[in-house]
Amino acid sequence: MAGAVDSKPKRQALRPKHVPLRTCVACRTKGPKADFARVVRTPEGEVVVEPARQVPGRGAYICKRIACWETAIDKGRLVHTLKGPIPPAAGAALLAEARERYGKQE
Repeated sequence: MAGAVDSKPKRQALRPKHVPLRTCVACRTKGPKADFARVVRTPEGEVVVEPARQVPGRGAYICKRIACWETAIDKGRLVHTLKGPIPPAAGAALLAEARERYGKQE
């Protein structure tokens, strides 16, 4: 048939899947969410490292490098991002947990 119109629509190229980006509170590098650890201030005021990303509360992301953890805790960047004080004992516990989890990745 002359002049017949193709009834099939053309397929558009598939868009790449969206990857959420996060920023380290210490070194300000950006990357995929999976490359960072999440620290959360829970509604009860407790500060915890939260790998499952399921705990509600004010969150901050930190690289998995120990130097970033030390900077975030010692220079108050974590306190600023979480909008509340972190007791010295809780800061030491966070740093110890980070060294246990991520110390071998440097």
